[in-house]
Amino acid sequence: MPRTTAQNEQIRAETRAVIVASAMRLFAQQGYATTTTRNIATAAGLSVGLMYHYFDSKESLLHAVFDFVMARIDETVTAVLLTHPAGERLPDLLRAIFELLTSHQEFWGAMYTLRTQPAITAVIGDDFRQRTAALRGCFMDELARAGQEKPELEAYYLYSLVEGAIQQYLLDPINYPLAEIVEKMIAQFGGKPR
Repeated sequence: MPRTTAQNEQIRAETRAVIVASAMRLFAQQGYATTTTRNIATAAGLSVGLMYHYFDSKESLLHAVFDFVMARIDETVTAVLLTHPAGERLPDLLRAIFELLTSHQEFWGAMYTLRTQPAITAVIGDDFRQRTAALRGCFMDELARAGQEKPELEAYYLYSLVEGAIQQYLLDPINYPLAEIVEKMIAQFGGKPR
């Protein structure tokens, strides 16, 4: 019995996800510039020709990896923005970001490795900067509503603290006091710690 359209779509989505996960892992481990499409196809258990059926170039695959990463972050941020009133979002926004970090360490480690590669920055650096600015804008809006005198400066500062905490946690997840650091950030920026 032939497969249904829904079954074919499911297989296609699963194969695409395997390719993206393989590419993300290899880009992080070997570097984007030195990872070949053959490496990615082999890691995904596919022929190079079949992989090209899903992605026409390594660059398009890098964009798919970026979209995958950003979709996870966007989901987390959007959930908080939609379920909390403006001016009261910052504590749960910070907690949600760090919960995503602790529940997906390998994902975040790969993402941070990707962000620092010059070959990747040349392709999607502007996209990273735009996404960073959007999240910082959420922080700025919440800080302005909380009455911060210089919300833009404070948003840059908070974003720097978030980035630093993520990097420190990834370096030493067992010993880094992440929960305490998050609550300290919340208290410092006008929220109520737990």
